[in-house]
Amino acid sequence: MKKTVLATMLAVVAFATNVFATEAEAGVLGLKPSANQSVTQQSGNTANAASTDVQSVQYDTAKYQFPAQQLKAEGKNFNKYDWRLFQRFDTGELMVQSWVDGMNWHIREYADNTAARQGGRVYAFDFREEFLSYFDKEYIMNGMRKSSSDNELFFMRNDSVNLDIPVKMSIGVHVKPENCYPRGTRITVPGAMNHNGSGEPLGIYQELYWENASSGLTTNETVEDYNAKYGHAIEPVKLYYPSVNRPLYVSGWCLDDVAKYMPIIDSVYLDENPENTSHYTYLL
Repeated sequence: MKKTVLATMLAVVAFATNVFATEAEAGVLGLKPSANQSVTQQSGNTANAASTDVQSVQYDTAKYQFPAQQLKAEGKNFNKYDWRLFQRFDTGELMVQSWVDGMNWHIREYADNTAARQGGRVYAFDFREEFLSYFDKEYIMNGMRKSSSDNELFFMRNDSVNLDIPVKMSIGVHVKPENCYPRGTRITVPGAMNHNGSGEPLGIYQELYWENASSGLTTNETVEDYNAKYGHAIEPVKLYYPSVNRPLYVSGWCLDDVAKYMPIIDSVYLDENPENTSHYTYLL
């Protein structure tokens, strides 16, 4: 293992401890969301990495479709994790495919009902009206206002080694902007073999605040706090998704949360060598 790889892994050991927790132990970051998860959340990557090039450029909205397209064409420096640079000039729609293409990630459609209906692993949205009225809606659970959706976009890191279980995050996809409530990101990571021969299982990570909100481990005070901050839609973003003949929306808060973790994950999985995953797990 090269020293540079080892140093990177040691630098993110705090993140790793949470990543490889089982779902039952998910999240040990405390009782409140991290500092950059406020109601008007801007991901640390998005807010802090706005370069001089991005701030000073004169955008040609007639020639280019979205800011990142022009910045790349002109050789400018910009933060590839900043999804706002991939919103169209004309409609504000997010060019989500263009965003993930430049990050060594890809997206995949998913719905439980579609997979079950086909009797196997099928990756596709399900927009049958009888299911949308039941699954894509607002609801109250344990006093907390939330929204649900059977349709999701998986954000998956390109990986030729862990084909079945790559590093993965997901966000809910809605047909109504008012259903775009925030939801703390769940990160799925593949297991690995330790150098001593023992194995680490599939791991699922989520901050403790959101794990508790999902499982109902709350008090009256935390319910009030949750509803005030997160019990409503936050920054609905319309997707540019020409393959679907209807408007689709996601929460900008959730996009920020996914973008927050992408560079951390990329700094751990530096390439597709399984030795990296194995040694990284061994360090824990």
